[in-house]
Amino acid sequence: MTKNSFKNIKEKDNSENKFSKTFYSLIDGSFLTRDGIIKMLPFFFYLMGLALFLIFNSYYAEKKAREKEELRGEIIELRIEYINTKSELMSITNQSVVARRLAERGLSESSVPPIRIEKPKEKRSFLSTIFGWEDN
Repeated sequence: MTKNSFKNIKEKDNSENKFSKTFYSLIDGSFLTRDGIIKMLPFFFYLMGLALFLIFNSYYAEKKAREKEELRGEIIELRIEYINTKSELMSITNQSVVARRLAERGLSESSVPPIRIEKPKEKRSFLSTIFGWEDN
């Protein structure tokens, strides 16, 4: 064996050994007792903050979706109420319905058609008629 090949084998064994030691320390919880955990605290706080933000964001999105569905249902109800009110108004304002309701109060529909009241024409001078002048 050459010197390089021995070094490569030793590094390979060392890396497998590090992985197994790290894995074993995670399983038994001994990594929490070391001083290295102090170095990892900011990262853990970052992960906790990120998790809290994601949880808050998902609750907020669900709340907004529920509000949206509530408002959509309310819009449908209001549209139905609008259509019903509009059709009721159209049926109430028919001439026959109005005449019937007024007959109950003692008023009757006039059978005489209305006449137009016109203002009597005043005599104007010839020049004011031609030029559109008004005489006072």
